[in-house]
Amino acid sequence: MLASHITLDRAGGKGLVPQLFEQLRGLIETGVLGAGSRLPTSRHLSAQLGVGRNSVVAAYDLLLAEGYLRSEGRRGTFVSEASRGFVPVEPPAREEPPQARPLRLSRSAQALIAVGRRDQPTPHTFQPGLPDVRHFPHDLWGRCLRRAARGMHQQPLLGGYAHYYGLPDLREALIDHVAVSRGVSASAEQVIVFSSAQAALDLVARLLLDPGDVALHEEPGYAGMLSVLRGVHSDVRPIEVYAADRFQRLDDLVADGAVPRLIYVSPSHQFPSGQVMALEDRLALLAFAAKHGAFVLEDDYDSEFHFSNAPLSCLQGLGRGERVLYMGTFAKSLMPSLRLAYLVVPPPLVEPVRRMQRNMGGVPGLTVQMALAEFLTSGHFRSHVRDMNKLYQARRDCLAEALAAQCGDILMPEVPDGGIQMPAYLTPRLLEAGVRDDALAAALAAIGIECTPLSALYWSGRCEVRQGLFFGYAASNEAEIVNAVAAVAHCLKRFVP
Repeated sequence: MLASHITLDRAGGKGLVPQLFEQLRGLIETGVLGAGSRLPTSRHLSAQLGVGRNSVVAAYDLLLAEGYLRSEGRRGTFVSEASRGFVPVEPPAREEPPQARPLRLSRSAQALIAVGRRDQPTPHTFQPGLPDVRHFPHDLWGRCLRRAARGMHQQPLLGGYAHYYGLPDLREALIDHVAVSRGVSASAEQVIVFSSAQAALDLVARLLLDPGDVALHEEPGYAGMLSVLRGVHSDVRPIEVYAADRFQRLDDLVADGAVPRLIYVSPSHQFPSGQVMALEDRLALLAFAAKHGAFVLEDDYDSEFHFSNAPLSCLQGLGRGERVLYMGTFAKSLMPSLRLAYLVVPPPLVEPVRRMQRNMGGVPGLTVQMALAEFLTSGHFRSHVRDMNKLYQARRDCLAEALAAQCGDILMPEVPDGGIQMPAYLTPRLLEAGVRDDALAAALAAIGIECTPLSALYWSGRCEVRQGLFFGYAASNEAEIVNAVAAVAHCLKRFVP
């Protein structure tokens, strides 16, 4: 009797209809109800189960809609012939589970997976790349969002697929902002809006590189860019960050006659060293790119925060945008969860980038774009950046002083001119004792303090690895920084020989 195979939980949160549907479907899939089997009438089954007839009718209807059952009118309801396609479930021949078939992934997937990235929420005491989201102007942003949402009905096209490359108002606001603050020389038509910097990096790599093409990448450098370069199977060659004449010797990297196609740099605050690229190096890089017909991808991820003097003009402005793709993001200046970034691309690349983005996606919602456009044009963004510059400078100084005072025998901080993070290198005493930065980072993670070992940002095996820890200082206030550094010192003292 069919009812004997069905158990209903009347006290549970799941309704009777879903339970009936799932259990009847399971009986068909496992072969208990074979093809051609006749089911009891809804009236009969409902009486046996003690449920309303409508519940049984609804479950039968769902199974009919999905093809598990067929109805023959007065003759009744039967299990469909399609159910013969289910493989009967047989008990295992032995106790141990069968060997799973190896999962086959593409070479691109394997290359992307191999580059480790942060993939879950972690303690943010010294998490690099994280701004102070507590000081984000939530009320102002909320008002901008509400006005944007209310205004959508006035422009019906915005509810569809219009402005896939970025809202015109936002692209105008962005180009006005970077023209003044960073010296970008371009029109709004050259701006493409993305949901993240990572989406923009991925598109550029696919746009310019075939497997085996040469790309130059800073070392140590940003793992997000390394992942996309490896994902397209490019020949990635290192620009050694700590070599003084590295940009005068770029031709050494292609001495084998290879043609460089893409050069990735972060000139305003090199990631992770914090170095600012000197003017002579910028000009040498642009000359090298022009000589070889290469494009430069300029990652200007946190240039809004500069504490000493006005930052140098961006590469894009110096090169008049002919060979430079300029990338900016609001993850550091506002909040990572806004998921907003943009590219300013040379005119010949505008149409190819637009066509690729249309097929790849990675586009933020227009409501958020409308809100950001207002946030920029109203002066809220400029005011917020001005306030955060003062705050972050004080936090940088606090971290540098605390590390020098409490961890002087362990770490040597290198104080950057701006940005939101700081490298601190292992002292010679620790290096001579064979202490490694990954061991220090693991010890700190065990007590809930996150920072990145600098050795993890080396990738080629060709450059001398500098050992140290990478501290983000923007997300914690000065009291939190002092307390956390005290915990760092207490934790790491056991590593001092």
